[in-house]
Amino acid sequence: MTSSNAPSNPAQIWADDLCTQLEQQRHRACLVLCGSADWHQAWLKRLIRPNWQGLFIGETSPHPQATPQNPKQLRHLLGQETDFALFDAEAGLEADALGIVGGLIRAGGLCLICLPPKADFLNHPNPALAAFLNYPLTPEDSLKGFQAHLWHQLHRHALWLEENQIDPAWPNLHHLPSAPSTPPLNRDVTQPTADQAEALHAIQHVAFGHRKRPLLLTADRGRGKSTTLGLACVALLQAGKRRLTLSAARLPQVQTAFDTIENALPQLALSGFVLREKRPGLVIFDIDQDVAEIRFRAPDDLIRAPADTELLLVDEAAHLPLPMLFALLKSHSRTVLASTEHGYEGSGRGFRLKLTEHLDAHYPGWKRHTLTTPIRWADKDPLENTLNQLFLLDTAPEKDITDPTLIRQVQIERIDHPAELAQPDNRADLQRLFQLLTQAHYQTRPNDLMQLLEIPNQQLWVARAQGQIVAVLFAVGEGGLPNEPGRRFQGHLFPQLLKRHTHHPDWLSLNGWRIQRLAVWPSVQRLGLGRQLTAHFIEANQTEADTLSVSFSADAGLIRFWTSLDFQPLHLGLKRDQASGQHSAALCYPLTEKAARLTQQAQQQFQSEFAWNLTQPFQHLESDLALAILRGQPPALPSHFPNGYLQDQPFESVAFALRQWTLGQLTQLEDSDTLALWLRKVVQHQAWSDVVAASPFPHRKALEAHFKNWLAQQLAPI
Repeated sequence: MTSSNAPSNPAQIWADDLCTQLEQQRHRACLVLCGSADWHQAWLKRLIRPNWQGLFIGETSPHPQATPQNPKQLRHLLGQETDFALFDAEAGLEADALGIVGGLIRAGGLCLICLPPKADFLNHPNPALAAFLNYPLTPEDSLKGFQAHLWHQLHRHALWLEENQIDPAWPNLHHLPSAPSTPPLNRDVTQPTADQAEALHAIQHVAFGHRKRPLLLTADRGRGKSTTLGLACVALLQAGKRRLTLSAARLPQVQTAFDTIENALPQLALSGFVLREKRPGLVIFDIDQDVAEIRFRAPDDLIRAPADTELLLVDEAAHLPLPMLFALLKSHSRTVLASTEHGYEGSGRGFRLKLTEHLDAHYPGWKRHTLTTPIRWADKDPLENTLNQLFLLDTAPEKDITDPTLIRQVQIERIDHPAELAQPDNRADLQRLFQLLTQAHYQTRPNDLMQLLEIPNQQLWVARAQGQIVAVLFAVGEGGLPNEPGRRFQGHLFPQLLKRHTHHPDWLSLNGWRIQRLAVWPSVQRLGLGRQLTAHFIEANQTEADTLSVSFSADAGLIRFWTSLDFQPLHLGLKRDQASGQHSAALCYPLTEKAARLTQQAQQQFQSEFAWNLTQPFQHLESDLALAILRGQPPALPSHFPNGYLQDQPFESVAFALRQWTLGQLTQLEDSDTLALWLRKVVQHQAWSDVVAASPFPHRKALEAHFKNWLAQQLAPI
């Protein structure tokens, strides 16, 4: 008697051989099952081992050993492991989810993707797109470009089984890579690998060397980065340190580090450390009539009250807003920042570029160390390779173009059919585009690639030099909405934001394009390419839209750039965005008379409200950002300067007059540290004690004397 599970069944033998080989090599693999639902079920029964427990990415699992998991909640499982992950195209394929499971599947496990036959898949709408399309678009309206990209890349870089195939058409398992060196399954995690030992040496330098020389520790997933932080804490305690602080966006992100410390408790006991207390986020020891502790503290708490610590170690630093990281570096003299280079957020490259720019400017002695050897699985992992190919992380960037004469010869073009970028012949362009978008925004994710290839209401413009893409502008269509009080339409960020804050419903009906990304290749920035690309975009839409808009995490440089192109600031969010740590700004370029009228009204309202809000909700807004926004608006009416202040008239008697004079003179006053301090006091109404603390002066009297000398110089030519 035979059955589908009998050893003599060739399909079962192939499935068993695959799982055995992955287990022996400590590899993972991505396997595509392309066929009917019943055929999928038969293969899942062959492949999923009786003792496995896995995840189904969707609502209703087709297999009893796969727990349903909402893709939006997957990131909360990071740090855990699963035997397999199961996707079904009928339930939707979300790019972020595919990226995340690459960090969850253990060595020996499988990522299983069930697809219908080719014609059905390439033409069938992806349900996962529903959350990313502006009203009234539906997945049926999508470009199907990401599905074509998935098909081509998975067919080439994943294991692929297709219904009606017969052996030997099944993938040849001898073609799977062999691990050059296979880490032992039960390796002693308290003993560092050679790769980790080098990282520990670098961390020791931070702890015992010169102050203000931070370390950036980067690694692809599975390289033991978090374990290394735990090993560092153990080694530093044994070397004499007594107060160590671990930090991350959430406590579970440092759990691996604390687990490593727990595994080393016997080792520490031999060194004389007596465990006094252990609870989530805290370990305290008694040692030689002293106390040693390793404590977790949240980043915002550390900024409010810097830690009395001998070393701060921040894990998953790319999850934190850059301004928050800058503040942590400033307030802690010995800091290690650890970050995933290619993670579920898509890529850490953009984060690294922006962070290293800051480190170069403020911490000349900073160091970088990269962990390269996988620990959780073996080197040359097939699943890692598949995901790197799928999300365009597989090759180094092309050679930079730096010759300014070549840049002056750029050709600007609109890519009319973005879905065609998914074709294999266009892979180089798609990769270059995604690298640019990644560097423009350090939290770029795989979903951004999916949207680029799927959203129908988009404009994609590029600048090429010698055929190579050096700049990109990506915009999304918005507006044309009905006025239905109380209704919130999916997407359409700019028109709904302006309607809400101006209480003018006409904003909804205007048709516009919102620029989501404008990126220029790093080696050719500051040569006018972004300005040139935007000018082409504006010219091309003169008769095609009512408005052009842009929304971004505000900083002074970006505000100055967009206002120099005649975009008008119309909004600044009162709260800082959780992802960027900055306020969100919205600016508008009107193209029609109606839009110009609405923009002027909104601009006047924002000008007065922003100036007023600088005294309270924006009281601690960065002075250069406040100045950039104020200068980006029509100047306030000139106001008389209260000359008595330069004599003996008290500040409090003329504070309002000084404020009005300052607002009217901003275009005349040159940027300086003194102007920044003056704005904090006179325009933002900060306490004298706060302004003095930010100045080089010991007390108010000295600072005020400096202000008066500066004002006398400013008044002389006026």
